[in-house]
Amino acid sequence: MSQPPPPPGNPPEFGKPSDGAVPPPPGPPPQSQAPQTPPPPPGYGYPAQAPPPPPGGGYGYPAPGRPQPGENPYAQPVPPAQNPYAQAPTQAAFPSPQLPPQGTPPPPPYASGAQPQYPGQPQYGQVPPQGPYGYPGQQQYPGAPGGGRSNNKLMIIIAAAVAAVLVIAGGVYFATKGGGDDPGPKPRVQASSKGPTSAPHSTQLQFGWDKPADKVAEKDNLKTVFGIWFTDKYVVKGEIDKVVAYDEATGNPAWTLPAASRGDCAAARDTYQNLAAIQYGPSCNKVMVFDLTTGVQKWSADLPGGTGGKTDFDYSQMAVSGDTVGVDWLNGSIGYRLSTQAVLWQGGNGNCEDDGYGGGSQFVVIVNCDYKTYKVQVIDPDNHGKAKWTWTAPSGTEVNAIVSTDPVVVVLGTENSNATDVVTLAAGRMQSRISLGTDKYDVSLGDNGAQDVHNVLVSKDTVYLTLRSQGDSKGQVLSGIVAFNTSDGKQKWVAKPEDKQDILAMDFVDGQVLALEPPDYDVPGQLVTVDPATGAMKKYAGFADGSKDHVDLSDLENYPYWHNGHFYQVTHTVYEGNDDEMYLVEFH
Repeated sequence: MSQPPPPPGNPPEFGKPSDGAVPPPPGPPPQSQAPQTPPPPPGYGYPAQAPPPPPGGGYGYPAPGRPQPGENPYAQPVPPAQNPYAQAPTQAAFPSPQLPPQGTPPPPPYASGAQPQYPGQPQYGQVPPQGPYGYPGQQQYPGAPGGGRSNNKLMIIIAAAVAAVLVIAGGVYFATKGGGDDPGPKPRVQASSKGPTSAPHSTQLQFGWDKPADKVAEKDNLKTVFGIWFTDKYVVKGEIDKVVAYDEATGNPAWTLPAASRGDCAAARDTYQNLAAIQYGPSCNKVMVFDLTTGVQKWSADLPGGTGGKTDFDYSQMAVSGDTVGVDWLNGSIGYRLSTQAVLWQGGNGNCEDDGYGGGSQFVVIVNCDYKTYKVQVIDPDNHGKAKWTWTAPSGTEVNAIVSTDPVVVVLGTENSNATDVVTLAAGRMQSRISLGTDKYDVSLGDNGAQDVHNVLVSKDTVYLTLRSQGDSKGQVLSGIVAFNTSDGKQKWVAKPEDKQDILAMDFVDGQVLALEPPDYDVPGQLVTVDPATGAMKKYAGFADGSKDHVDLSDLENYPYWHNGHFYQVTHTVYEGNDDEMYLVEFH
């Protein structure tokens, strides 16, 4: 848990004047340009990881309550959460976007106020309060010296792990979302700011193939398997100790790339010219860039600052924007040229430091100054990560996620809630904000870095939020999708299924919002498109009878994806004792 905000009237404490990552020292980059040999096969034998927190509590959401008979839970304004904007309704933060005046000094350079690391610098801190992400727990290490953001990120996990998973008689019991009158759990959908054009697809989706997950040793408890990418003919999945490409039509493996790891290493969501990037190794101490079409490793490098300890690169995250890959971890950060491995910037563990990366159209950085002040920067990777502009979040708030990088849309939270507002930024100014209220919207933050946001979509001019499913007095499901202008934060429309089924925003197709009504026990399920101008819904594709036997989106770590006319269920975590988990399930 982050530190409390300063008392009223006291300005927040900022870090040292430097607000940028330290550029690399002169001379050749620290890593060889020649690709290294593939990593060794699995078999590191790491200690068990503690489980992730249940979204019902770990992300700060109370269980949904039952509306009174005849009451529409969405008709009245929702009471505000612990929110610095509680006294104001959702509205534009400024009457119109304002650009900095001519002659205004540029923001301090580089991606954060990080400081260089030197041999012998303390690496870890004392037991911290909770930080911005709900990561799985790590065993605490003895004799930890003080200093750095490790103070805060470790406690997240220790505090959150307690209620997540109960191991009973050798099996795993999964906590589900919601409670009370929640009609059932639902998946968390990948946030996106762009979408595919439509491909030929069946109007009645049939089960095609699936890929069973590898077994997890009892001592390991769980393994995270981040990474899902698509080419014109392959779906490429990060798996336990490897990355595998499957033919989208047949499910046959096309190539396998060894990538042995301890099981909770990060993977970048975006790609560049069919190049993808992951972390791997016994302590997530290596970064690898590989070709999605061939499975060939382009290069591999050891991350700087490692001591050989298993916790050196805890809570890592990655992002790719153009020909740049950035890696951020508990005690440092670095940027590489994706195609050549050249070092673009490097930061250490200072008062202000990188604490989250977002890739795609632009490279966006969350900067954390002693867990008291948070900033958002759009940086120039080609200029050692120098900031193009900087925005400072209001006192008492945290920047907990990056939903989109063009436009820049972030999620703010507080000490008591990880998601209180969705904010659009432009040219270093807050353009609009959407107050999330209490238990109204299903905004969920995952474990694979700042971009791991679900149930939120962003287009050039609209933010789409998914209403949290609730049961009405007749036992029917109340759910829907709400559209807001990015320019002023005002609501445009609310779209709800006529049959009162669960629904969530999933992706974009041909300029339309693609939404999923998940298959369930007595519900066949379907995909619908939603008109971005009016909210009108139209059926896009249905699921054939029996689909519920293959699709299980009640599992908290299963996520839906749509690509090239194919529907996929993808898992991000594999648990010990579960013999029926699937890496991938495909419908076409």
